[in-house]
Amino acid sequence: MSVKSTQSSLTSSSDEEPTVQSNKTNFLSTIYSITGVLSAISWIVTSYVALSYHPDPKFSDCTLRHNLLTISQALAFPIPILWATFETLRQCSKGDGDRNSIQSNSSNRIICQRLNLAVALASLWLAASLAFAPAFAFGYDLYTFQHKWIATAIHMGTALFALTIALKSASLGEIVRGINDSLWIFGPVSGHKNSSCYATGALGLLYFTIQPVVAPYPLATIPTILGKRLSRPASAFTLLGSVIAYCLKEKQLYKNSEKPVIRNTLRKGIAWGSAAHLSLILMKLAGVDGGGLLFRGRGLWEVYPAMISVPFAAAVSFGVHGILCFGAWTDDDEMEESNDTM
Repeated sequence: MSVKSTQSSLTSSSDEEPTVQSNKTNFLSTIYSITGVLSAISWIVTSYVALSYHPDPKFSDCTLRHNLLTISQALAFPIPILWATFETLRQCSKGDGDRNSIQSNSSNRIICQRLNLAVALASLWLAASLAFAPAFAFGYDLYTFQHKWIATAIHMGTALFALTIALKSASLGEIVRGINDSLWIFGPVSGHKNSSCYATGALGLLYFTIQPVVAPYPLATIPTILGKRLSRPASAFTLLGSVIAYCLKEKQLYKNSEKPVIRNTLRKGIAWGSAAHLSLILMKLAGVDGGGLLFRGRGLWEVYPAMISVPFAAAVSFGVHGILCFGAWTDDDEMEESNDTM
């Protein structure tokens, strides 16, 4: 009787362990979904508040069309990038035992480590840009106390959660060495045809993450084209885009995966984000906002003076997003799988 009861208790405990682990990872998946949605809502509301009117009397008569275009520009790249980042983290945290489970795929673990660190840094930057708004917006203070408090709390909570997960999967020393190693291998790798596109995009976006932070106006408005009010805060999403492009350039996402769900999620985020960003810039250059290169009027020169005054930086930014857009939209799973087997 005692042997049978012992065996029964062992069987029961072994059955409970996967259930507990599954509940834990499903909880993490839910938290990623919530923090992703809240981060997106916070940025959407912040963009609307900051860009629905212009505090500079020089631009006080900007039309509703201009404000809508500017708000759209603020959402075009960040929202797809946010979706790709948090959806990937959510997929990795699911404990259903598939190939994309963070417990069963070491390459996915590395990718999630990078994304968690990027989310933590980006969220801290967004929180600081709200708490100390004038320092990030060339003196403008556009938000109410309630807006600052709620949005800052959202971003700080997201940063704390992502950083906690990152530190649980690796020590601080391992994280520092990993970041340093990554900086020395920014170049493309052999194994898939678009690695060079992603490598160029990752390096370019990293540069354009730093430029708005250290450069004066008007250079600080590139690449986001959001003027003095949001160009510096939006660097958070440029950083996320750089990390996603870096992950896509490596061969890890192109092998040992029958269904590359994570790779496709990241690729779609870069593809849609870059395409939307470029489309809006092309519309502005053409002259949909009161005139430009194709349509009659002085709108391009009058309401986008910052972009026009730094044409070289704007063109380089356009090229970086263009090469990312090309690489993401021409990525072919079947071709890469067949090349890998040769």
